[in-house]
Amino acid sequence: MARSKLMVAFTLVFALFAVLVVIAPAVSAQDDDDFFKELRKKKAREKAIAEGKDPDAEPEEAPPAKPKLPPTAAGWVSTIQRKWDSDKESDQQLVKEAAEALKEAVGSEVELRDKVAEDFEGFKEKEAEKAITDAIRSSGVSVDRLRQVLEDNRPKALAAIMDPAYTESDGCKKQPDVDAACKPLFDVWRNPVGYAEEHFKLDISTPAAKLDALATLLGGIVERLEKWPEEHSDAASLMRALGASVLNVKEKEYTANKGVLEANEKLEGGTLTEEDKRHVVVLNDYRMMLGKNALTINLTLSKATFEHSKYMNKIKQLAHNINGHPYGRTPQDRAKRAGYGGSVSENCLVGADTGEVAVWQWYNAAEHHRNMIGNHSVIGVGHDGAYWTQNFSGGGRGR
Repeated sequence: MARSKLMVAFTLVFALFAVLVVIAPAVSAQDDDDFFKELRKKKAREKAIAEGKDPDAEPEEAPPAKPKLPPTAAGWVSTIQRKWDSDKESDQQLVKEAAEALKEAVGSEVELRDKVAEDFEGFKEKEAEKAITDAIRSSGVSVDRLRQVLEDNRPKALAAIMDPAYTESDGCKKQPDVDAACKPLFDVWRNPVGYAEEHFKLDISTPAAKLDALATLLGGIVERLEKWPEEHSDAASLMRALGASVLNVKEKEYTANKGVLEANEKLEGGTLTEEDKRHVVVLNDYRMMLGKNALTINLTLSKATFEHSKYMNKIKQLAHNINGHPYGRTPQDRAKRAGYGGSVSENCLVGADTGEVAVWQWYNAAEHHRNMIGNHSVIGVGHDGAYWTQNFSGGGRGR
């Protein structure tokens, strides 16, 4: 029994010794491997420092593969159209290479030149449309914000025009006040894009410069591709025109007065001339800017105004009431003789070569200015040489 216990103990000691013999070399080998790894790292670090390198720097990534130009003309066209406005230097280089490849391929072959021109027909114009849309969106300007400028300033302008102190009796000394009150309206109404550039930081010059560079690039391939539409000398001009259609602050007034404006445009007969009609177009535009209705041209009143302008030109005298006038002494007499039964008020002047000049000449004459923007509904206009006459009325009798 004692011997049996001794044998068990001996067996256990021997097994434990065997395990230690097996494990010990493994641990020792791992430690040895770690030691040599650390030694190699140390030597590599010392070498890097000796060579002036940063031993802790991340390993450099391999440079990206250089973009390759497509092998076909269709690919060259596509490359230019997709990447012309990219800010990446690699893309710009590809665009230049594509343009050079197209230029070389086209050479002097008329048919090939026409094909390339067809591929790019209207391309830069469409890009200009995208550019102005993006620029307007980025600036935050909108039709509503511009129309708010109109709404805010119309009462101020009308108050200045209707001020009794604004009078011709003192040479219109208050005219500068009227001009200042009207200026914001003129700025927004006539040039909404320019107003947005000044007050909303609308940036047209930056995209326009890119578009002009595109035009030059395309012109190097086919000369005619460099040209902008006839009425525009450069990209900025086209972008401003496109922007004016986007920021159309006049649409509300022109839609509301569409019937009157179209009727005036179609009207013919009697003494009415195209220059007379042009005069009314300019005047109505000014009235609508102030929030007033457009006036309907009346041929009967136009006959009366023409006869008055003609007689004033004949006798070289400017007046509303003229004794011995063959068509009637007063504006009311002349309107009645022409066949108009309603009451009228009259403006007359001398010294305007065109209908547009006549409007702005009256604009600078206080009482005449007020008469032009009065609460009328019809107008008669006639001129002879530099003599002009307007008759206004509030009703339709005598049409």
